[in-house]
Amino acid sequence: MVYADRFHNMVSAHKLHITPRRGEYLLMDKKTLGFVHATIFQCPTKMGKGVLVTPTCHGNLLIGPTAEDIDDKEATATTAKGLAEVLAKAGLSAEHIPVRQVITSFCGLRAHEDGGDFILGECADCPGFFDAAGIESPGLTSAPAIGVYMAELIQEKDRRPEKKNFTAKRKGIPCMATASPEERRRLVAENPLYANVVCRCELVTEGEIMDAIHRPLGAKTLDGIKRRVRAGMGRCQAGFCTPKQMDILARELGTDIGDIVKSGPEARILEGHTKEDDPVGTIAFGMKNRTDTEAQ
Repeated sequence: MVYADRFHNMVSAHKLHITPRRGEYLLMDKKTLGFVHATIFQCPTKMGKGVLVTPTCHGNLLIGPTAEDIDDKEATATTAKGLAEVLAKAGLSAEHIPVRQVITSFCGLRAHEDGGDFILGECADCPGFFDAAGIESPGLTSAPAIGVYMAELIQEKDRRPEKKNFTAKRKGIPCMATASPEERRRLVAENPLYANVVCRCELVTEGEIMDAIHRPLGAKTLDGIKRRVRAGMGRCQAGFCTPKQMDILARELGTDIGDIVKSGPEARILEGHTKEDDPVGTIAFGMKNRTDTEAQ
């Protein structure tokens, strides 16, 4: 989304300019359930709605984001300064923020276009090229309506008939954490892997992970599983379930466990075997470029 201006400027003389606006957050354990019962907003500024204190639908407490205009469209790392700002500003809305319950921090980039508004529609001097640019807050909430609107514009331009057998809804993945006792018994009876808990923090089972891997456009990475079924999103942040998830991915994808990554191709978890000639030797975590003496 932050690169929408580059694509637009390749084809149009009417240039766009998107500034990445970095926002940092802190997420707290589900033990904070009930700390606040509704989202607490601060007075908005020209940079956005400010730092929120809000309960999540899963029972965590979330505070953030900051709003900092930067130049780097790939700068999604959190910073000490940014997280300190989150805590300081959240403290203006609620006293005694439970800092000791923080389980992770993360950062995202909003696509702030100089005009300050969404840019939706066909490019004026490049027929057939459609922009969906500058989708800043509340872009996620607006996404379904934007999708429908853009589809209508493109259909009107292209004059193609609507697909009659289009499947408008995806089949959901069963969730053992929220299922009723009756639903759990039924799922386990149909597939015993739904009784094999892999992620204890979020109560995610092997059956759910298998479904995430084998559905259309299935998961091929640890983050792919996380986004579909929440494995690794709990208090330990995948500290316990990562090895088992990697085993399942390697088995189901028919690949070596050393090829399993967290997200992109460079986000490797394993570097090799501790015994070079032993194909079943212990896997070394992050041992690349270290001597035997250093490893000891």
